[in-house]
Amino acid sequence: MPLIFRIIFFLFFSINCYSQSGGQSLFKFLEIENSARSQALGGYSSAIFDNDVSLSLMTPSLLNQSMNNELSFNVTDYFSDIKFLSFTYAKSINKTDVLGFGIRYFDYGNFESFDQMGYITGNFNAKDQVFSVGYSKTLNQYLILGVNVNLINSIYDTYSSNAISSNISTTYNNIENNLTASLLISNFGRQLKKYNSNNDIIECNVSISVSKILKYLPFRYHITYNYLNKFDIKSSYNLTTQTNIETGEIEVKDESLAKTFLRHIVIGGELNPFKKNFFLRGGFNFQRRFDLVTNTQPLMVGFSWGVGFRVKKIYFDYSRSSYHLSGNTNNFSIATNLTTFGI
Repeated sequence: MPLIFRIIFFLFFSINCYSQSGGQSLFKFLEIENSARSQALGGYSSAIFDNDVSLSLMTPSLLNQSMNNELSFNVTDYFSDIKFLSFTYAKSINKTDVLGFGIRYFDYGNFESFDQMGYITGNFNAKDQVFSVGYSKTLNQYLILGVNVNLINSIYDTYSSNAISSNISTTYNNIENNLTASLLISNFGRQLKKYNSNNDIIECNVSISVSKILKYLPFRYHITYNYLNKFDIKSSYNLTTQTNIETGEIEVKDESLAKTFLRHIVIGGELNPFKKNFFLRGGFNFQRRFDLVTNTQPLMVGFSWGVGFRVKKIYFDYSRSSYHLSGNTNNFSIATNLTTFGI
């Protein structure tokens, strides 16, 4: 049995895959996209098969020969001075096998600590770190299989936790029809060290993505359906209530089937008018829209956009995502192939 299948078999049967309601699971930062390109497309962009090595950090089956010696650095300016940094690198072993390496670092800044009486006792820092190793194997002309292992370290003042998680994916890439599809099982794992005595879980996401470049237009569309393993994914912190006319009691209003279905959908598009030297991108995330929008000022919540361009040997990407009327995120990526510099 090939090594890749042994790894997958072991991970499936040794680590559980759980699904929780929105915002109630552990290590939610694992869901934050590290790529400005993916953020511009609405997030969860796991069906783009080219030399963008930053995408392989979330979807290991995207690792391919064109990523050999590719290096990517990403910065996200998040809310309230939260900073998110990531590095991604890929190295080809042979014609069918590729290794990927990644680091993700989340810095939430400094906080003041207080005692029970409300007096300041000092300051503390909060941060998360993820170290990843990925591997992909090309099985035939169309099919690629990938797996990665993530070592997670989380420190909040005197509380700390360690965990191990994994992403497993398979990608179908049809060059003749410009069609790519990926099935991704992400963030299934377990804690090795707990913050406290609580039995917290890591939320697993099973998703499927499809992208296609149109035949007569330099445009790629991308569609993702998240959480195949759970249908009702609405957050318990944003429930709609109504008053029962007969009893006068406040009740949670049932959500329509169509709205519950749309929560799983992320759509995006990428226009490439100048032969890979300039890109315009946009996306929409239904779940983000439904959970974070306000009735008085809906604005652009759930929408995202971005640009990408190439200057000689270096690729630059920028995106801006609207989460809430109180703030947006700015994402920057820079990538290059070290071979072009003789490295």
